[in-house]
Amino acid sequence: MKWISKIVLIAFLLVNQAYPAQAEIDPPFELPGRNEVLKIRSAILETSKGTIFIELFPEDAPWHVANFKYLADKGFYNELKFHLYKPGYLIQGGDPRGNGLGGPGYTLPPEFSERHHRFGTLSMSRQPDVSDSRGRQINPGRRSSGSQFRLLLGEADNMDGQFTVFGKVVGGADVLEALREQDTITGLRVFIREGGR
Repeated sequence: MKWISKIVLIAFLLVNQAYPAQAEIDPPFELPGRNEVLKIRSAILETSKGTIFIELFPEDAPWHVANFKYLADKGFYNELKFHLYKPGYLIQGGDPRGNGLGGPGYTLPPEFSERHHRFGTLSMSRQPDVSDSRGRQINPGRRSSGSQFRLLLGEADNMDGQFTVFGKVVGGADVLEALREQDTITGLRVFIREGGR
């Protein structure tokens, strides 16, 4: 039995090594007060295919929305490629490594809501599922990625309650449909609405 425990430990260490940006490390900023977070309402995502306009949901996912602004203000997303494309399903970007294993060096607590994954939904990816030889989950509570987001290209009910929805596309749907793997994020601006909601 000791050798099984050693295998489980080795597997856990290998996963943490393969996903260093997915470790359970808190963001390097404090969550602003509720009134301030609720002012973060929209974003403009510039891509090599054109512009996408996004409405954000700070009331449902304050950490994810505040993080999106934090990274946008730092220029984190500039020139990153979309690294995953599944026709009719999703396109995913925000990985500085470009292979699905990178991030900003921290993760976020998941913030689930009643919102559904439909065309144009903006949601955050999560740590991978890792189980031991008996099927027990090694990483319970799977945190959200610190930077890898996905835009839905169709309905994905299987994602509801599994991934944090923190926005939706409200303009530029044609651009979203034209995006493919290796297209580039040329800029991201996240806006504060003065005067609140």
